[in-house]
Amino acid sequence: MIRQKSFGIFTVGILAASLCFPVLAQDKSEPADYVFINGSIHTMDVKNPKAQAIAFQGNKITYVGGANGIQAEIGAGTKIIDLQGKMVLPGFVDGHIHAVAGGILMNGVDLQTDDVDEIFQRISDYVNNYDGDVVLGFGVRFNPWKNGNPTAAMLDKIESKRPMYFWAIDGHAAWVNSKALEIAGINKDTPEPAPGFSTFERDKDGNPTGWLIELPAQIQVLSSLVKIDTAYVEKGIRKWMPRLSAAGITTVHDLGVQGFGQSEGYQLISDIAAQGELPFRLQGVHYWNDPDIDPLPILTEMRKKFSSELVTVKYLKINLDGGDAAYNGLYTAPYRDKPDIVANPIIPYDVLNDVVQRADAAGINVVCHCFGDLAVRKLLDAVEAATAVNPDRDRRHIVTHGTMIHPDDRARFAKLNVTYDTTGAWMSLDPVMMEVSSVRLGMERVNQNFPIKQIADIGGNVSLGSDWPAAGYVAEYRPLHAIQMAVTRQPIGKPDHPVMGRKEYRLPMDMALRASTLGAAIGMNMDGKVGSLEIGKMADIVVLDENLFDISPYEISDVKVLYTVMNGKLVYQAD
Repeated sequence: MIRQKSFGIFTVGILAASLCFPVLAQDKSEPADYVFINGSIHTMDVKNPKAQAIAFQGNKITYVGGANGIQAEIGAGTKIIDLQGKMVLPGFVDGHIHAVAGGILMNGVDLQTDDVDEIFQRISDYVNNYDGDVVLGFGVRFNPWKNGNPTAAMLDKIESKRPMYFWAIDGHAAWVNSKALEIAGINKDTPEPAPGFSTFERDKDGNPTGWLIELPAQIQVLSSLVKIDTAYVEKGIRKWMPRLSAAGITTVHDLGVQGFGQSEGYQLISDIAAQGELPFRLQGVHYWNDPDIDPLPILTEMRKKFSSELVTVKYLKINLDGGDAAYNGLYTAPYRDKPDIVANPIIPYDVLNDVVQRADAAGINVVCHCFGDLAVRKLLDAVEAATAVNPDRDRRHIVTHGTMIHPDDRARFAKLNVTYDTTGAWMSLDPVMMEVSSVRLGMERVNQNFPIKQIADIGGNVSLGSDWPAAGYVAEYRPLHAIQMAVTRQPIGKPDHPVMGRKEYRLPMDMALRASTLGAAIGMNMDGKVGSLEIGKMADIVVLDENLFDISPYEISDVKVLYTVMNGKLVYQAD
């Protein structure tokens, strides 16, 4: 179980002298379990934005305010923690993550590098020191390969007897050797799993090259190599859970269990929670990308099944388009380098409109993967049409990614109360942007990517989510890294690098913190419980060793999380 730990990094005890009043003078029937004093507390509550002290009893916050008012919260058993001026924030809320799928993808050798020689050296070193039957890895980037995607033949030179399977950095492709294709029975005559969407890349003679595109093809091969069962997924999840807590994350919006049964994935998380070992609260979705299946009956059952304190399933996740790497993002203007390519929506627009309208009528919110500006527009159109015919309600629909949003559509987010959720760690002119997206779209369009500040400035709710473990360039789950890149619009460690979108696209610190806490919670319709430090809300708290407002924005990613409290329990404490 997650047990209550001592706060050894701070002064703990009955600090009457520090508080300047007699601690035991109170006769409070239910005193706070913990009282934090002398903090620089940023609450995200517009009515009470800053505080010096906070208290919680059980899993609920009971006090947020000045030092003098904290006295009533203290009883004989209250532990008092002197924060010594440290910065306190609500626990970070990740508006888009794949916590369950991360347990499947993030296994084996890490191949996140731009150096082709280093990629092969990492694989060789790993193979030479690994005696398992299947060689796994993750993080293959797109930009190192100048003449098409990597091939099975390249891997065969390193290992031909054992199958090799390496996930691409975005999770939507994979690189395998010939032995993996052989075991999976993939050859010239194998039909495509989902023509036009998920395929086995082939050479001029029709033979599979070793590059798998999208999940149906990926899972068709992977499931023949390893048994993707509960034990396999649980091992991966338990490996990564502590790292999320160490980053200060206390609530996540899991936007799709991929590579494993959706209900099975959330059941696994529910079982971990029932054992008292889940260090964050998780809200999940039913992930939908098949227009021939009505997702609403499935989601309705999942909503009934998963509705516990820490694990719920609420939203319908729609996958409308792909991205730039495979030329399958939906844009209002054509690709610059291949203008004849016309991408098709994964969900036909008439089917999208029908499902969004029926979901909205049933009180179900949707979150939609919209990469290009046409995809964003089509989702906003669907929400607007549903709003016009359905009764008024507190709608919390979400566009996630929204890499490009047409200027004409930016004001529609506030008008329709649609949250713009996107990824701070992608907000720079990284090699993928420079070598892939800039070629596909041109630098003028790339510099308009991620207009999060512009949408926030005109009243739209904005949210930051990692999309971990998927990424365009680097799989990054740590909120402080994402905040730094959203604030600077430059890669970490490169303060002289050109700024994506120029300085007017940079997100101010207060907006970045709100997007990482309350903004994400609003998008998830969980702001009544989390996202800000207010009386009655969940005791989800993160303490940092530096005040982010007092340091250079280029130092944000170096700030340490000192400890993370989730649901009133200490789930992480720095060494």
